[in-house]
Amino acid sequence: MFVLARQEENNAPMMAIFGGVFALMLVFLLLVNLYSNEEVRERLEQASEHGLYRIQRMDGGAGYAVIVFPDAVRIVETGDGASLGAICAPGSAFVDYARRIYDEARQQIVFFLLEGSIGAMFEARECLRDLWPERRLTIGWVVADGELLKSVSLDDIPSYIREHAEPLAPDQPAPQ
Repeated sequence: MFVLARQEENNAPMMAIFGGVFALMLVFLLLVNLYSNEEVRERLEQASEHGLYRIQRMDGGAGYAVIVFPDAVRIVETGDGASLGAICAPGSAFVDYARRIYDEARQQIVFFLLEGSIGAMFEARECLRDLWPERRLTIGWVVADGELLKSVSLDDIPSYIREHAEPLAPDQPAPQ
């Protein structure tokens, strides 16, 4: 009994030291966690400002998303669009947007092509070539076919894209 009591007396200071160090570590981890949560929140806010319409490039530039429908182009950043046949009209939303994008170095437009939109993409590309005939421009495109659209939750796709993304039944007319 006496040996057990002496052992407890010897362990008491060690337990006090261990408890104090443990408490300090908990406070330290709490502070680190609060700081990192604030950093993550700031990064998410910055990403949400630009991440919906801008794709960062490895060279420090960026690509800006434009969705190409069979009869129009729609600028994701602004929500503006231009109809087929008027994409390159003076003062059109596409022309103004393209000038703003290509006025900066290492910026480009990235076209997201929906089914049947090659004609509108061709008109938009030719418009860019007409705006800067002597300049070499970089553009990008992504074919948004059924496989790509399957990989995206349809609940996250705006309704103006969803109607073009859903497969049509053979007797169903194309959306206007």
